[in-house]
Amino acid sequence: MTEKAKKPAKETPVYSLVRASRCYNCDAKQEPGSIVKFEPGKDEREIRCRKCASLEEMEFLRSGNAKVTQMAKKYSQRVVLVMQWSELWKTYERIGLLVESQAIDRIEKELKIRFENRETKQIH
Repeated sequence: MTEKAKKPAKETPVYSLVRASRCYNCDAKQEPGSIVKFEPGKDEREIRCRKCASLEEMEFLRSGNAKVTQMAKKYSQRVVLVMQWSELWKTYERIGLLVESQAIDRIEKELKIRFENRETKQIH
């Protein structure tokens, strides 16, 4: 019997800010485009920055390439969905994933591509 690969545990989605805000925990200023986490069951104004939410080691991978997304989900132990508010549709839309750096390194090596702006970890 073959052993199935472990699927990453489903994590609470994180959000890309459309307005400047502050981290509820450390009071750091969060610019538009910053990725933050809302604490489940709490006031939406109580956001946590990536550092306070233990997400600073993960990298943003923009949506748009199904093959890259599938590979990222396969190679990363942690996968976190990134959402952003759409004024047009009045709902949250998926804009990408937060995945481990080693997963992106492996994808770049296998597909012989290079992702731009890996160091910035911002959405802009």
